[in-house]
This record gives sequence, C-alpha cells and structure tokens, in this order.
Amino acid sequence: MRRQRTALREGARRWGRDPDSLLYLPAIQPVLGASEADARRRLRSLEEALDTDEVLVALGRLLHAREHELVPDAPAAPLIRAHRGATGSDGFERSMLHTAEAEGLTVRELAFRQALSQFNLQPVGTAAHVADQLEELLDTGAADGFVVMPALYLSSFDDVVNALVPELQCRGRLRDRYEHPTLRGNLF
Repeated sequence: MRRQRTALREGARRWGRDPDSLLYLPAIQPVLGASEADARRRLRSLEEALDTDEVLVALGRLLHAREHELVPDAPAAPLIRAHRGATGSDGFERSMLHTAEAEGLTVRELAFRQALSQFNLQPVGTAAHVADQLEELLDTGAADGFVVMPALYLSSFDDVVNALVPELQCRGRLRDRYEHPTLRGNLF
C-alpha cells in the first residue's frame, strides 16, 4: 500500500502536479466484533456462506478462464499470469498476482479471496484493534484515508458507524464536524 501511494505521488510530481493535492484512499473492508474471537467468528461465517463451485465460476468469468483451467488445489499465480489483461485493470491484476505469489494461494483460495474482499484490506478485530491498524497505515504514510466497503451490507456499516467511528473520534483521528458543505471542500 505504501509503495502504491509513493508511486502515485511520484507520478504526480513528474507530471508537474503537487503531490499533496492527491489523496490516496484505499478501500478497506473491516470485519468488526465485540472481541477478537467474535470478529474472527464473523469472518469465518462469511467464508462458510460462500459456495466453492460458485466462487470458482466467478473467478473464471473474471479471468476469462475455461472451467478446465480452474483446478482448485493448483497454484493460483500461473492462472493469473496466463490471463493477464482479462480484467482490464493492470493494477488489480498486479495486486492479485502479488498476493497469490506472496501467500502461495491456490486457485480455490484466490477465488474465495476475490469473492469475499476483492483483495481490499480486510482488518478484523475489535474497533480498537482495527483503529490501531488504520492509524499505523496513516502514520507510516501508507494511506491518506480510507474508503469503507461493507463485508455484510447494513450490519457492516452499522458496525463501522457505531463502533469504529466513535473509536477514531476519541483518538482525534476522525472529525465529528465538517467545515464545508461539499466532500471536496472537506478533503482539501
């Protein structure tokens, strides 16, 4: 993540733009619980709700791969390499390949990861634990903020609004009032 933000800022500088005029806001998909064990249980519940055949079909569609290429226990990296360009997003494919190689993912594991989080950062834990992770990313220059994606519609946003937002506000990391009437005005 830090490398992506640095590359974006360097590109802006090369094109004559002020790097500070850009904000790098990666997507996150927090899974929150009352305890670490509760949050892990919620993540397992999400994973168990997915059907192996369905996630493999979805991965096949994404990569334009034929059914016979989707060998569940085979390494995922060769499959991704064989279908470079299929998604139309070079950055997404690089991220997917990097993750598959770094973690030694199988095709099945890749399919589940894609179905569950689309390779977005997925911090799991209590609001305090997730806030710690987000603060570290902010403090080390890996991100300027975040776009929150739901792990579960409705309940995920409720968890973020009712638990994570107050935690970040208590730490002085998230405002509770806004000076400008527009998002742009509040970002810059």
